[in-house]
Amino acid sequence: MSEFPELGDKYNVFGVPKSVINEKVEIEGAAPEAMFVQKILEAVQ
Repeated sequence: MSEFPELGDKYNVFGVPKSVINEKVEIEGAAPEAMFVQKILEAVQ
């Protein structure tokens, strides 16, 4: 059972972890810190 099914549906979450940054960039799975920082920078541009 999902704790937040409406958010899971909205962002097409099928597994965790999944991060959505500014509704522009998505990261699925455990990401290395450097990759996570790069994705954040992509999302704010």
